[in-house]
Amino acid sequence: MTAIAEAPRKSAARKPRRGNRRPKLLAPRLQTLFALPPALLLSRAWRRLAQPLYRSGLWAATLGNRSSGELAALPTDLWPADERNGMALLHGEFRCGAELVRNPKPLLNAVGVSQAWQEWMAGFAWLDDLRATGGPATRQTARQLVLAWFAETAAYDSLTWRSDLLAARLRRCLVNAAFLEVNSDALFRAHLLRSLNRQAEHLSRALPDGLIGAKLLKAVAALLLAALLLPQNERAVEKWLRRGLTLLERELAAQILPDGGHIERSPAVMLDLLEHLLDLHHAFTLTRRAAPEQLASSIENLAAALRLLTHPDGGLALFNDSSEESPAEVGLALFRAAALRNGELRELSQLPQTGFQRVTAGKTTLIADAGAPPPHGYDAHAHAGTLSFELSHGAERIIVNCGAHPVAPEWRAVQGATAAHSTLVVDDTNSSMLLPPIGNSGGGLALTPKSVLARREATEAGQWLDMRHNGYDEPFGLTHRRRLFLSADGNELMGEELLAGRGGNAFALRFHLHPAVQASVTQNGQAALLKLPGAGGWRLRVQGGDLNLADSIYLGHKGQVRRSQQLLVLGLIEGDETHLKWALQKEGVRR
Repeated sequence: MTAIAEAPRKSAARKPRRGNRRPKLLAPRLQTLFALPPALLLSRAWRRLAQPLYRSGLWAATLGNRSSGELAALPTDLWPADERNGMALLHGEFRCGAELVRNPKPLLNAVGVSQAWQEWMAGFAWLDDLRATGGPATRQTARQLVLAWFAETAAYDSLTWRSDLLAARLRRCLVNAAFLEVNSDALFRAHLLRSLNRQAEHLSRALPDGLIGAKLLKAVAALLLAALLLPQNERAVEKWLRRGLTLLERELAAQILPDGGHIERSPAVMLDLLEHLLDLHHAFTLTRRAAPEQLASSIENLAAALRLLTHPDGGLALFNDSSEESPAEVGLALFRAAALRNGELRELSQLPQTGFQRVTAGKTTLIADAGAPPPHGYDAHAHAGTLSFELSHGAERIIVNCGAHPVAPEWRAVQGATAAHSTLVVDDTNSSMLLPPIGNSGGGLALTPKSVLARREATEAGQWLDMRHNGYDEPFGLTHRRRLFLSADGNELMGEELLAGRGGNAFALRFHLHPAVQASVTQNGQAALLKLPGAGGWRLRVQGGDLNLADSIYLGHKGQVRRSQQLLVLGLIEGDETHLKWALQKEGVRR
């Protein structure tokens, strides 16, 4: 198929109506609260009621004081971490995102620190960075920080003993036990084990503790790690195992969808969860206990789904609160998962239940969000990016979504908008309503599309992907249909955007470009030339709107905000159907 022909431009002078507000939704937080699963509401209510009990001396006395014995095994399969951050920690610099605290005293409640920094400190992510740095001096620093932390936070606190943070801390202490040389220093071991045993006992009693989704699964995995590795009496071990395995079976069945994807629909969440499950399976192997078959099958399925959401450069696609992540880390997770099943993972082209499609031809890969947003309660990471897509050629990313900042709330309020994704926006209004953030995490979505459909077809000429959603039906009476065609050689991508319904509004079709791509508009606003460092040039042509070049931002690397460009096609929605066609073709290819 050839590139689409040029056409006269339509006027796009009408000023779009801005905003995320929908007139029919009153008290959105209250309405979505009652849409949460009843079990989650009960769990969160119980957590609030239980706070006085958890703070009581009686509760503390029943957690035990066991500190003898050695760890049953020392994990050997570890994940990459930030060595530079580890070096900074050696010099007393504690950095979470852009927030730097020097020599914090006390460790948690230093003057002026944010809750995001406190949560980072309480989760012990910094211990991984110190381990990656290595060396006797680093080990000594790590031990001092660990002991100081547990001394300062020995009493129950609603933040530091929150189950997701407690579980993260427990896991990192256990998987880094060889670096800390826990079994070779009796005094350090006694102090550490006393704290870990008490917190594991609290975790076993408190779960699910108001958690849902991947956070709950990771907390369950940490409890099982403690049961397998910590020295405890047999009664306590069996109790932790019984509790953990019951929750693990229930949550894996509920959260891992039939196609292998995770219910929260976030590639970054899938990677993090896969690492936790692999650590747990490794602990079962080290302690010579039989791992549940459901654990192994969930790892295999989740890894295959994650592979679909990975670009040829080895990094993740930027959907739903995800950044690229380290290709080495993604590759290691997929390798370890494949090793459990004779070294191979299934190669998938679609995740029909999770809602993603992958189309590959030649050196070109397209990954599209073709599914409905997650249910309430599982949507803290969800973006309003329905029908957005990303495109790469070889190892070069061309069209992207804007990505996600890991901690900065000022970015979290922007990155979830439909306009931060490579898709079509009507009157600058999100296809799903973004709810205000809760603390340092997303607030979820309301008024999401009720119908999101996807169909694909392969022909000799190439592959078709036909998608639609009705997220604009409630505010504008419109349905968005997107048809994409990737040629068999991968050198041409054609697209058609159809808006069906009453007219009178404006649209904006956005193609966010990777920072390595430089664009220039040509042919009087009907085409654009894209220059890539390693994949030559590509030309975009449009029919049915005005093509403009605008600034954008790229949050594809954790904590980094990079300038980039976007191609913006503007037009008016007229009549009962509005068509916009476009084609992206590799330069120098004869058709």
